Amino acid sequence: MPSLVMNPEKRSKQMKTFLNRADKEDGFTLIELVLVLLMIGILASIATNKMIVAAERAEITAEDRTIDVLRSNLINNFGNDLLEGVAAKFPDDPFVNLSKVPTRYDRRRSFQPTGEDEDAEVWVFVGGGGGAITPEEAGTTLLDFTSVGDIYHQRKDGTIVKWPYDSSNGIIGKKTVQASSAKEEADADKQRRGVPTEKELLKKTR
Repeated sequence: MPSLVMNPEKRSKQMKTFLNRADKEDGFTLIELVLVLLMIGILASIATNKMIVAAERAEITAEDRTIDVLRSNLINNFGNDLLEGVAAKFPDDPFVNLSKVPTRYDRRRSFQPTGEDEDAEVWVFVGGGGGAITPEEAGTTLLDFTSVGDIYHQRKDGTIVKWPYDSSNGIIGKKTVQASSAKEEADADKQRRGVPTEKELLKKTR
């Protein structure tokens, strides 16, 4: 009658074979884990950069839309005065007679944003502009653009943007950007990647 007890030597060989097979089939090597973590890091970095760029573009778009609303409001109010037979005149402050003011507009403030966190997203008009400025500075073809003050907006990253305003003809000039340290770093990164910065785009449209 054959023995049902397995030979100890044979059983030891089978156990070694099983363990070797398990070592080969299960888990990742250290190199594989490092490569996976590296790939996750690269993908996360790309996604973060895209989110930052998208947020910046959205903020700039909203900012430009606000200025367009101010320009339209100035023309509409001037036209309404003409239709009603009132002496038409552009206001000294471009925020006058707005049906809806921008978020964080401060009508009582008389000085420009500081670049600090507490001024994030603030809008303000500061009277007492720089007087006559060139058409290139104003972003117009007018030879007699005289700034009576500047419209200021501070972005979330601390960047301060301003537009000159001429109340004699109701024209809001082209914006200039006073970049924060965070924006300067982002712009330097864009230049390294060959992506045009906001300042470069503004120069092309002058």
